[in-house]
Amino acid sequence: MRRKKRQVTDRKSIQNLVEEAQVVRIALNGEDYPYVVPVNYGYEWENDQLTLFVHGATEGKKVSMIKNDPRVAVELEGNHKLVEGTMNAATYSYAYQSLIGFGKAEIVEDLEEKRKALHVLMDHAAKGAAFDEIPESMLKRTGIIKIVLDSYTMKENVHPDEK
Repeated sequence: MRRKKRQVTDRKSIQNLVEEAQVVRIALNGEDYPYVVPVNYGYEWENDQLTLFVHGATEGKKVSMIKNDPRVAVELEGNHKLVEGTMNAATYSYAYQSLIGFGKAEIVEDLEEKRKALHVLMDHAAKGAAFDEIPESMLKRTGIIKIVLDSYTMKENVHPDEK
């Protein structure tokens, strides 16, 4: 990381960003160009290991690319706010938090693992809401991508009003 003063290593801060953000961008290795797609997600922590879950179709561009090359990069961010300057553009800045991670994606086939992943997704998207059991027929039609991150880093630029 080029700007070490912006690096965040506090695990609680990293976990808070993952909890508060609702969209992760997944970068996949395309045939000619990288492919980036924003998606909603759920997540699990096991010690420092971060695993993301994404749902969607059982086939399509993302699924094909992952089957061809499971290596992915992810990005999520939050706490955006303009830092107003004075007189000229060079005195302006932007407050933010961001996490960049690298890992491997896999297509989940097991129905019970899909069920668990969908509950994790819903717990993140609709905190505290109660849901009926997910029918097996729906599980069979729903694609789940599991992304296990090998590494991730977080950085932030804190707004002066929040220091």
